[in-house]
Amino acid sequence: MTAEDEIKAAEEAIKAEPRLTEEQEVILYNIMLRQDELGRQPTNLLLEKVQDSPIYQPMIDRELLTYDLYDYGREGAPKVASLIVTLKGTRYCIAYADEISKNRKWNAAGQVQN
Repeated sequence: MTAEDEIKAAEEAIKAEPRLTEEQEVILYNIMLRQDELGRQPTNLLLEKVQDSPIYQPMIDRELLTYDLYDYGREGAPKVASLIVTLKGTRYCIAYADEISKNRKWNAAGQVQN
């Protein structure tokens, strides 16, 4: 199987899965752009806002999004999840980019789009 065939198969597998909600797609797309356009800018949230969240957990379960965990080694310190869009998540965003970009209110830097 060639690399081109593998890419096509991956895209078909992504399109065979159910779509994310509009809100989830915009979040995933914005995180991907922050990683790409803004020089790998992290997107950090408290772990408690990510785990078991109806917004983030489905993306993590589908392996579109993952995170690194930081707790700064102090007892009682809040745990921070640094969100990372996976290759599958990037492919998802590329596959639906035209539709997702229309739904975005802000650009990757958090500025309102015209």
